[in-house]
Amino acid sequence: MKTKIGLVLAGGGALGAYQAGVAKYLAEISFQPHIIAGTSIGALNGAVLASNKDFKQSSNLLWHLWDEVGNANVIRLNSTSLVLLVSYLTQITIPTFRNWYLGILKHLNYEYKNSVFDPKPVEQFLRKAVKFDDLKNGIDLWVAVFPSMKLPFLRYYLAQLAIDVLRAKAGQEAHWLRVQDAKDEEQAYNILLASAAIPLAFPEREINGISYVDGAIADNVPLGALAKEGCTHAIIVHLGNGEIWNRNDFPNQAIIEIRAKESFNKSGIPLFGDAHCRLDFSLENIRKLRECGYRDAEEMLTPILHAYSVENNYKSSLTELSSSTRLLLEDQL
Repeated sequence: MKTKIGLVLAGGGALGAYQAGVAKYLAEISFQPHIIAGTSIGALNGAVLASNKDFKQSSNLLWHLWDEVGNANVIRLNSTSLVLLVSYLTQITIPTFRNWYLGILKHLNYEYKNSVFDPKPVEQFLRKAVKFDDLKNGIDLWVAVFPSMKLPFLRYYLAQLAIDVLRAKAGQEAHWLRVQDAKDEEQAYNILLASAAIPLAFPEREINGISYVDGAIADNVPLGALAKEGCTHAIIVHLGNGEIWNRNDFPNQAIIEIRAKESFNKSGIPLFGDAHCRLDFSLENIRKLRECGYRDAEEMLTPILHAYSVENNYKSSLTELSSSTRLLLEDQL
């Protein structure tokens, strides 16, 4: 069977810098994937890595782009977040007041958005970092997105999020979209941003008439997309110590998992600490995460590479011995 090597990048916000460190080490050992899959920040990292068929060049670009992320302050609170909160409170109490209130804001040139963070800086950075033509001609990239049940009477608030989470628990699967199948540049970026549309934090994206949000709701480790495409070997880069996925679903794939040896959450506070480390896009934190990713990948893969080298040397010795024996027998005859 023809070998087809894949790289799977899980989601995890700012922890995505860890994957830049892993990619750097993979490039140094001449790793070259045939296909990539990602969810959320893993999809955005995957877009950078897929934009150049030379993995060494793209991994180097990803490493340096994370420095820019730390300096650019791309995660910014939406200037109308307070408006969002007030609107939500008023729409469940006094609907008439809500309409009057939003009318006044519109008159004052406030822009109403139903997300905590401003999506524009992220979108602008993505367009600058990933060129559509390079991506179109690069490595196959699949991303996981979750189809949100768009209800006309609900904006994407906690109620809508709860509905989507319940649907995921009930068996609604994420969709896998191949970025290279996008009909145009705008749709390609929309697919990537949909995978990273963390509910409440960023707005949902519409693709072919379907409203999508972050694929991590149902599939944060989209190995299934690659298995469907005939992937035989894969490296999975996790961004959470308790990543849930079923290894038994992939009996025909040889898989290596890379995950942090130490917890990213240094505070010890389960919910707040986890959220904080996923939203800490400071340059200091990014550099720590990259170095951690490089170190963990090296520690994980060095023994495997050594075993592979020993096996290859053993096979070469057997081949040489067999050849020498055959020549010796021929001489005797």
